[in-house]
Amino acid sequence: MAKLATPSVLALLIIFIFSFSTIKYWINWQQHPFDNDVNQYYSYLVAQFIHHDFSFKFDHNFWLIETPTHQLVPKVTMGMAILYLPFFIIGNNIAFTFDFDGLGYSSPYAWSIHIGTIIYVLIGFWYTRKMLLLFFNEWITAITILLLLFGTNLFYYTYREGEMTHSYLFFLISIFIYHSIKWYSLQKIKHFYILCFVAGFITLIRPTEIIILIIPLLYKVSNFKTLKLRVIELLSLKWKLALAILFFILPIIPQLIFWKVHTGQFLFFSYGSTEGFFFSDPKFYSVLFGWHKGWFTYTPLALFMILGLILMIIKKEHIAIAISVYLLINIYLISCWWDWGFGGAFGMRALVQSYALLAIPLAYFIKTIYSISQKSIKRITIFISSLAFIFIISLNIFQMRQFKIYVYHWDGMTKEAYQYTFFRLHFGRIDRAYLETLYKFPDYDAMRKGKRDE
Repeated sequence: MAKLATPSVLALLIIFIFSFSTIKYWINWQQHPFDNDVNQYYSYLVAQFIHHDFSFKFDHNFWLIETPTHQLVPKVTMGMAILYLPFFIIGNNIAFTFDFDGLGYSSPYAWSIHIGTIIYVLIGFWYTRKMLLLFFNEWITAITILLLLFGTNLFYYTYREGEMTHSYLFFLISIFIYHSIKWYSLQKIKHFYILCFVAGFITLIRPTEIIILIIPLLYKVSNFKTLKLRVIELLSLKWKLALAILFFILPIIPQLIFWKVHTGQFLFFSYGSTEGFFFSDPKFYSVLFGWHKGWFTYTPLALFMILGLILMIIKKEHIAIAISVYLLINIYLISCWWDWGFGGAFGMRALVQSYALLAIPLAYFIKTIYSISQKSIKRITIFISSLAFIFIISLNIFQMRQFKIYVYHWDGMTKEAYQYTFFRLHFGRIDRAYLETLYKFPDYDAMRKGKRDE
């Protein structure tokens, strides 16, 4: 019982109680969360289990792409549908047992999958806790876990739009990071197989996230010589490496078979010719500091993650280079995507899943504060940091409330709109009308052609 009463377990208990005691407050959907992107991920389940029709001729507002064989396939991959599946089955059984609409969109389906989302996130935090405890003590781990949820837009992508990819990828990446570190510390091959399998699932859901493999590749790598030794070490595994590659491909195989049957080819770029990357024109400033959806602007806790990473680099911590390379490549890819803001969003949603990894530099920053030897400086630093953390959590949750009443706009925020709505919840008719004039909406047609400035 003493082991279960540790600070980090109590932090998870706080998250658990908060999640299910406020579950109805944060949602804004009237009947179900299956709109826009989420409906596309969900389409595979509706087609297979409700309509038994992968031609998608039934009308549910799916984003379908015509293939070279003149068939229609979903724009998105089936990774999210696989993760939805256990809770879809529960919802489906409830719907037919209690005579609800069995077409996939009634309340049993909605609530089953929404509760499933929260369960996935809780498991993700459990693994994040296990990973952090490999490096840090109980108190630092507990504080970091609470900050990750309540101080970032992971909060939004758990409770309001949790059925998007980000909370699910947070769950998968947290498992991946834990087993990556355990693989190098224990050298037990089961950890290598698990991390490869999970990496395959991550790639299936969001192909660009394959860069997460940088972490085990560069862990404890400090220069080109040690990188060469790492490659030699991996190649020396021979048949075990071949088996690990098979584990990576395993979760992707159903998608490859689906594409082969419906498109005539194993690999199919379902986003079509109108969406892609502008690799020579990265929008770093907009992604990081912009008023539209800037990462630091709407998730200021990220600044402490970066400060922690800088401290890790200075101290030459084993995982610092791996995290730095991953983060730089990830931000570069995000900033080169034609829609670097990723449509309707709360802040920079494309980075939410990376918090499973960035928990390490955040915890390192907290550890550094508590490691200051001079007592007076330590007290002042802890006091200032604590005030900053309290402010960040308050701002994050307040902005969630603003989003709920449509004050914070998902796709039109500007500097003027941000300043006008800062810590405000009550707006009269005239205030609302004026606020509408402050929003500025992207020209998506122009962005597809490369005109991507805010």
